[in-house]
Amino acid sequence: MLDFIGLENFKAFEDIELSLGNLTLLSGLNGSGKSTVLQAIGVLRQSFDGRFLLEGELALNGELVEIGTGRDALYQGFAKAEIALSLGETRQGEDHVYRWLVPAELEADVLTCTSKPERGELPLLDLFDRGFQFLRADRITPSVTFPKSQDAVRQKRFLGARGEYTAHFLLEFGEQITTAEIVRSPHEEKAFSLIAQVNAWMQEFSPGVRVGAQPVPMTDLVRLVFTYKGEGAAHGDPLRPTNVGFGLTHALPVITACLAAEPGTMLVVENPEAQLHPRGQVSIGRLLALAAANGVQVIIESHSDHVLNGIRLAVKDGLLAPKQAKLHFFTREPGQPSDYQTPTLTEEGRLSYWPKGFFDQWEKSLDKLLD
Repeated sequence: MLDFIGLENFKAFEDIELSLGNLTLLSGLNGSGKSTVLQAIGVLRQSFDGRFLLEGELALNGELVEIGTGRDALYQGFAKAEIALSLGETRQGEDHVYRWLVPAELEADVLTCTSKPERGELPLLDLFDRGFQFLRADRITPSVTFPKSQDAVRQKRFLGARGEYTAHFLLEFGEQITTAEIVRSPHEEKAFSLIAQVNAWMQEFSPGVRVGAQPVPMTDLVRLVFTYKGEGAAHGDPLRPTNVGFGLTHALPVITACLAAEPGTMLVVENPEAQLHPRGQVSIGRLLALAAANGVQVIIESHSDHVLNGIRLAVKDGLLAPKQAKLHFFTREPGQPSDYQTPTLTEEGRLSYWPKGFFDQWEKSLDKLLD
């Protein structure tokens, strides 16, 4: 797993070294730097996939992130027009640091490194391994059909940056993948298959629902079909995703990624709580914590105190060790680079301290209501 990511003159940051855990939660006000961290990870991965990174280049635009040009990637208060991205890990008791230094050509969208790691070192990092997932905030919404991708699904085990290949993934591996015991729903602990566990966790968001993937004959498309439990054990007529609502379709890639992820892989998720009821947000936080406890490195950007509480409850229940979780709260003063604080968790799931502005809006609003 990665121990830290370093950013120099990159977007919101002048110079930071951010520690990473099995699970890392990034929170803070809009524009405070959370997305910058995820974009740095996205740039490195899409540059690797496009063969740019092996040639010593960073592709600012691709499937995972679209930053623009060097002008957009460069911290506005820079002293020197150079960007550096660093990754640190411990392997076999030794510390390893990988650093890419690039002049920020203002109008270029592919930047050439003046310093980079050795070519043979990169495939060893989990960030560049098969099974990596990067789920953007603008994930799939209800649609009649979804695309197939043999390369993304079969070769890379990738759900797509928007989760657009989730239906194809479930069609291919729904019955083949056996889920790890720790991530199984407590309501269906004896159901082992990926699709069975997907449907077990879906009950947390909409009781009685079941989802399945069906091929569309003679096309490269897959259909998602939702049904709801009727009388007895029977399920009702199939429903199109467009008639079920946004939340279930939007959450499906996150659920699938958590359940299918293998130890030693990385999962990056933007706003996992989007479109979900608060109870569902707590459940998605808990599931992400369980994936982290299964040896997956999970990095989340979230605005939800319910997601945080799902993680805290997983710690309190002994499912995730407190030291495995990193909570980073970002702030940014006008005209200044972004900064952050890192409260820690106790074994009871409590925080060592609450930074000002860290998921405290509910209490502030309540105080005003009671005033």
